Order: sequence, then structure tokens, then C-alpha cells
Amino acid sequence: MYTLPDTLQQDVDELGRAAESFARGELEAGAFKIRRVPMGVYEQRRDGSYMVRIRTTGGVITPSQLMRIAAIARDAGSTLLHITTRQEIQVQNLSLERIEPVLKELQLIGLSSKGGGGNTVRNIMVSPCAGVDPQEAFDPTPHSITLTSKLIAEKDSFTLPRKLKIAFANSDAATDYAAVNDLGLVARLRNGQRGFKVYLGGSVASNPTVGWVVSEFIPEQQLFAVAEAAKRLFSDHGNRRNRHKARLRYIFYNLGEVRTLQLFDEYFREALKTSPEYRHEELAAQAVMEYRSNDIGFGPGFLAWERGYTAPQRQPGLRTVRIPVIHGNITLDDDVAVERLNRLLRFVGELGGDTLRFTPRQSLLLRNIPAAALPELHDLVKEQAPYVAEPLPVNDTVSCTGADTCRLGICLSKGLSAALRRRLLKLPEARELTGLRINISGCPNSCGQQAWADLGFSGKTGRNDRLYPAYRIHAGARRGEKPRLARSIADIAAKDIPAFTVRLLSDYASKREAYPLFADYIDAEGERLIERLASEYADVPPFDEDKNYYFDWGADELFTVAGRGVAECSAGLFDMIDIDRAAIEQAREQLSKEIEPRAMTELYYRILFSSARMLLVTRGAEPKSESEAFTLFDELFIDSNLIDSSFRDLVRLAAKHRDYPFGRFREQIEALASAVGALYDTMDDSLQFKNIAPAAALAPVRTDAPVVERRFKDLRGVACPMNFVQTKIILSQMKLGEILEILLDDGQPIANVPGSVRGEGHEVLEELRAGEHWKVMIKKRSNS
Repeated sequence: MYTLPDTLQQDVDELGRAAESFARGELEAGAFKIRRVPMGVYEQRRDGSYMVRIRTTGGVITPSQLMRIAAIARDAGSTLLHITTRQEIQVQNLSLERIEPVLKELQLIGLSSKGGGGNTVRNIMVSPCAGVDPQEAFDPTPHSITLTSKLIAEKDSFTLPRKLKIAFANSDAATDYAAVNDLGLVARLRNGQRGFKVYLGGSVASNPTVGWVVSEFIPEQQLFAVAEAAKRLFSDHGNRRNRHKARLRYIFYNLGEVRTLQLFDEYFREALKTSPEYRHEELAAQAVMEYRSNDIGFGPGFLAWERGYTAPQRQPGLRTVRIPVIHGNITLDDDVAVERLNRLLRFVGELGGDTLRFTPRQSLLLRNIPAAALPELHDLVKEQAPYVAEPLPVNDTVSCTGADTCRLGICLSKGLSAALRRRLLKLPEARELTGLRINISGCPNSCGQQAWADLGFSGKTGRNDRLYPAYRIHAGARRGEKPRLARSIADIAAKDIPAFTVRLLSDYASKREAYPLFADYIDAEGERLIERLASEYADVPPFDEDKNYYFDWGADELFTVAGRGVAECSAGLFDMIDIDRAAIEQAREQLSKEIEPRAMTELYYRILFSSARMLLVTRGAEPKSESEAFTLFDELFIDSNLIDSSFRDLVRLAAKHRDYPFGRFREQIEALASAVGALYDTMDDSLQFKNIAPAAALAPVRTDAPVVERRFKDLRGVACPMNFVQTKIILSQMKLGEILEILLDDGQPIANVPGSVRGEGHEVLEELRAGEHWKVMIKKRSNS
């Protein structure tokens, strides 16, 4: 297992104190979020319900650890464990007061949630069969564990522009997730020396891409230098202003491939001088215990199960056994369910230490299982997972948690997964499609990894006379030596997906002899068939004709996105800035109404305080009190001439006299808020401010400034190029300097329209994500 960082106990204690302060109302929700999310603690869709994501490098875990996690969860009031697509496990549905005790219990069994979220180095993935695969170059599991121990002990692994994801593959043939992580390392042998092919910048999230190959081979001794170079490149050049363009791949998009690779090479050469060499140590040998057969014979369905779910290892006489876990959920509803799980884990644990891993398919992979033990194991597996009677692809469907618990979820992805399973279980041809990957995400984000599937779906909203649940169809990913993403092909209403999928897979099953790979079928015929089927399902009946289209799978209420919240994954710098920006605007809104003098004093103080605190985080300052916020602002922004010194007396007054009647200084306070806002607007991606002359505190407040006209157009649901055409028409009717606000869908609209507008000579003032769409502000600069 990885080594727990020395600071972990302190980190857990600090999180516990923050939770207590939040519960007492002393700590703002945003401030609490930036403390808990990097520790792998997320709030779920139901307010006050939390999830803890446990780091398990490469999915490595022992049976005894998993039994203990189940016990910890039950003791804390949770009845649900969830295996993720990054080979981790989550304890879900925890109350606030149970978080700290759970984290302390995990420490005792050598596990941590640190780095499970936020702008951090996330759980490192490894090919699940690494170490037992007959075709592998070598086992990179020791490399992944050593690298994890190093990275989670380094402070700068937790202050990145956004998350950094790393994956190892054990061979070129199994490149898989190494091609679509920020840093991918594929095991290779060259003249007997171990090393890696290196991918950089891959992702299956928004604007996805396969990574760029930065090296065909680096010796294993340079592993730490490669990781350090990737981290430094990302930290120095990642976009810290816009969280939606903050992943490593956007450096390639912004600077171009040639310049980004040049930069990486510079960082790599520097890291070779400063990083220690990787020293390979084989994992401690895990003895395979002798199995004493009970001579129980083959139970019903054993042979089909053995063919579909077990495989020979490179170690003679040993097998791997795959146990699909529907939706990745291990339920702990009662003592019977827990004892069923424990019987299986005790049996596996008695066979040795290295006998269990989580897979990216949200399944359990048993390893080093003596072939003679399979009949007895089969009976235990049937107790835990009776649905494995036959090896069907529907048993391996991956789905994110969706709108059931995720604050960003649009659609009920698990409900769709269950509906698909019911339909495909009745399809005789499905038995011929073992190994087909079906992935479902409940929103355009990629927790369900739809762009890396044979057949994928990503949730979105459809609009007829009212909203209905819909999905984007993706198909044809290639995950081997020449990887490519699935193609984004068409949209379809959620209700029609089971019928659509049956028709598509029935056609593929009839042609599988000609197309052994689903990607080959998509290239030759499948894409055209998807387009044709989607067009047949395009006409969604009005609500009065068929209400079923307006209920999501598994839902009892009409479809709505009203319960969606704000993403938690990127919690950090911008959350603190946004809290203060919002507080200033809310106070201004209140001041525009008739209020009592005492309330007015408090509101002006809130503007003053939020203005002083807003940008402190960009300088690494974290005030412990309101008074300290003013003192730090004086030192870091006024002393450094980023803010005019004429504000100093006002700031020092606020530091000492919280209850002073600040309404007397309304003009100066508004001027300070404007000065801080203007400074923020000059901040670049690396948190540096342009050298501009700071505005003075006592500058007159203009009341005769001209009113800038602003127009609005909702272009959601309008496809390219018509969305740009409509934008251009509106701009042609406007005067120079006027502002146009438009709403655009994610994907091609936001990728194309702003660039086309700039090409016409206009100024794009901002591009802000607002839930599932984008708000774009345009200033007319040209009469073209």
C-alpha cells in the first residue's frame, strides 16, 4: 500500500475543527468546501449528506481492508459503498458529524481520502490485471504505489489549477486509460530495460482528447522526473482564471502542440537535475495459500460462469475472477447483506494477500485464485451477485451516480442503466456481445466516461413544449495501441434509448463475424445506422400525447433540473473569490432598497470586508479573523501598490472598529470595491496582476456616466451555424459599444460562436458557464 503522508493526522484534525465551525454557523459553506473537498469529502445532492472518497492506488485493496470499510460505514450510519471508475471506493450518505471519525478509522487500516477531490493529484489508475496478465510488458503497480506515496506527501500536489489525473498501463495492447489521463505511462521493455511510453494531456471530460505522446520510451529511473515535469508545467501554465478551461489539455489548445511539448521538455530536463531516481522494489511477495478442496462439485451454471468471468493468469494454476457490481454499488442494508459480503471476502483473504482489486468498470477483480477453488468460490459469488449466472455485457454497464446523488446530475443514469439491462436481458443476441463496453453519464461531464466506450450516453435536457430527459450518443472508441475517442453522433430522448440500443446491437450481433471490434462496425456501418435510428426517434410527442417522455427512468416526478447545484470537484481558489464577489453584489442589491440605518452600516461593512478578503487567496493568505483580513490586505495589496494608498486609513479603521458607522464612507467603500474588481479583471492565468495605475479612494463617483445599452438572446437549442448567424444579425442592428448577452449550449456552440464573433472584429468580454449552458457577453466593436 502507499505510505500515508506525515501531515495526515493534522489534516484530519483541521477538517474536524472546520466541520464543527461550519455546524455552528461560524464558517461559510464555500470556505468549508475548500477545506473538505481536497480531503475527498463531497456534499451529495441531499443537503447535509456527504460522501468520502477513499484513495486506493490502482484499485489495490485487501479483503480485510474492504471488510473493515464496510464495518466503518455501517457504524457511521451508511448503507452504501460505491466503486468508482478511477478504481476507488466511496462511503456514501454520511452526516457531517461522522466525517472525522470515519477518516480516523481509515487511517488505522492504512487508507486515506486525501486528494480524493479538488485541485489535486487524484487516485492513480493501473491496469487491473497488472502483475498477472500473460501478455504484459511488466507490472507497473509498484511504480504507481511509490509515485502515490511521493506525490501525496508534496504540498504543491494540492495547489494545482485543477485536478491532475495519472494512469499506468501494463502493455501497449492495454493502453486504455493511460491515453486519456493528464499523464499516461504505458509499460514497455527496451533491450531488457523497463520504461514507459508517455502520454500528456489526455481527457474524456469536456472538449476531450487522446493525450499527446511526449516520449516513446523513458527508463523507469526517470519516472519521478516525468511526473514532476507534468506537475510543474500544469502549475505554471494551467488556467487559474477559468475553471472550465483549467485542465492540462488546455495548455495544448492555447499554446499549440509544438510550444507545449517544448515547455514540457524544458521542465523535464530541469526535473532530471532535481528529482531523485526511481528505485524499483518489487511488491512484497504475497504467498498463495494452499487450497483444500471441499469436493463440492460444479453447481448449476458453473461452466458458463467459468467461461465468462474467469481467465488464466501468467502464473500456472491460478485464475482471475471478475465480479460485476451493478452501478458499482455494494449495499449494506442489513446484517444479512454484510455477512454475505464478508463470507466472500474471508474466503478470498484466506487464499493470500494480493487477491482483490477494484476495476475501472466498477467491478471487483479477484486475483491469484487457485483453479481448484473456483467451484466453492462460484457458490459464494452467486450469493453476493446472483445476476452473474450468465456473462452478459449488461452486467458490466458503467454509470455514474447521476441525478440521484450528484449535484451536477441532469439525468438518472442509474435508472437508464437498469432499464437497458432489463431490455437487453431479453435479447438473445446479447449473449454474443461479451466484452462490449456501455457507459452512461448523467450529464455532459464524463464521470461515466462515455467518450471512452464502445457505446456511450451523456445526459442533457431536451426541449419540446417542456423539458424532457435526453442523452447524447457516443460510439466507437479504440483503447489499444492506436487509441481514439468515441464519436459524438446524435441526440435521443431518454425514453427511446432501450429500444434504440436493442436495434443497434441486434444489427451488430448479426455482423460480428465481419467486425470483431465494435469500433470497426461503427466505422463501416454503425455510425450511419445510429444517425438513421436517431432521426426516427427525433419527434418527441407533446406532453398531452405521451407523458412518459417527460419522466426520467426510475423517477416518480416530472423531469426537472431545479435540483442541480454547483460543481464540487474544482473547489478551491475561485470558490473563495466567488463568495466575496457574490457578497458584494448581494449587499449592493440590498442597498438599492429602503433599509434601516443600522442595516445600511452592516451592508457597507460587508462590502468593505469582502473587497479586502476577495483576492487574499491569490497571495496564499488565509486570514483567521475579519480583522486579520484587513491587515493582510493592507500589507499585500496597498503596500505593494496594487491598490491605492489612499484606501489605507479606511482599511485600518475597519480592522479596529467593526461597528463603526461605515455608511459615512459609502463613496470610498464603493470605490474600493470597484478598484478590487478592476484588479481582479487584470489577473492572468498564473494569478499575476497587470501593472496598472491603482484608482484613488476619493475619486469622485460619476453620476453622469452614459448608460450602455444591453441586449439579450437565448440561443440554447440553436445549432451551428444558425446560432452565429442570429448573433451576427443582432449585432448588425446595434450601435458601437453596445453589449449583447447570448446563451449557448455546451459543445460546438461555445467552441465555435465566440471565435466567429471575434473574427468579425467584436470583443468577447466574458464566457461564463451557467449550469448546462454558457453565458457570453459581446461588445460591438465593428460595423462589419
